[in-house]
Amino acid sequence: LNVPELALAYCDRVYESSVHQPQAKSSGNIYLTLLQIYLNPQKTTKNFEKRITNLVSSPNASIPKISSATSFKGKGGRKKIASIEGAEDMRISPSNTDSSRSDGDADAEESNEEGGSSIMLDQVLDLLSRRWDRINGAQALRLLPRETKLQNLLPFLGPLLKKSSEAYRNFSVIKSLRQSENLQVKDELYNQRKAVVKISSDSMCSLCNKKLGTSVFAVYPNGTTLVHFVCFRDSQSMKAVSKVSQLRKR
Repeated sequence: LNVPELALAYCDRVYESSVHQPQAKSSGNIYLTLLQIYLNPQKTTKNFEKRITNLVSSPNASIPKISSATSFKGKGGRKKIASIEGAEDMRISPSNTDSSRSDGDADAEESNEEGGSSIMLDQVLDLLSRRWDRINGAQALRLLPRETKLQNLLPFLGPLLKKSSEAYRNFSVIKSLRQSENLQVKDELYNQRKAVVKISSDSMCSLCNKKLGTSVFAVYPNGTTLVHFVCFRDSQSMKAVSKVSQLRKR
């Protein structure tokens, strides 16, 4: 339809629907798909035409997720409509990011070989500046042709780099706070472990009221109540049995 606003509105609906449904498949790549269409409209249209041909030739075949292109006659002549339903399933390969030739250059070469297809660069720059927070910056830059001027990308790269630097600082602060908290816990553990309990010949078990002597003993958290370890274990067993009996009565 050559109406970028409708295309952007569609991408927004797909993206926002995936945000409100955490279990749904991520649709962040829908904007990258729109970028690919802007960078090579003729190739994209031909791909949809091939899908229509395959669909018509095999009527019993399952309907693909990406609906095929269709056409209509209007005042401006015969125009093509390409619906990008399900475009979120398309994946942009992150490999070969160090290649000297970007995907945009490859599309430009293919378009020249196929008879020429004007790149909608203004729409690309407008999309990047308006939806910079929803687009993977590295993948978007890889799609752009090499002759794209850096000055034209400032509305996209400026807030993107600012957000990245803010996130880096925030994570650094969180990391420092976690390390400080870890040191505090270790210091508290050390203070708890260095507590000293003195056992004399007169020390008595608080449960059986007998002298501790050389028997294995236990200390309650208050640091003063001493008991035989055997007495402590028996008392814990008795508590467990009483709890079970109470549950059965209920």
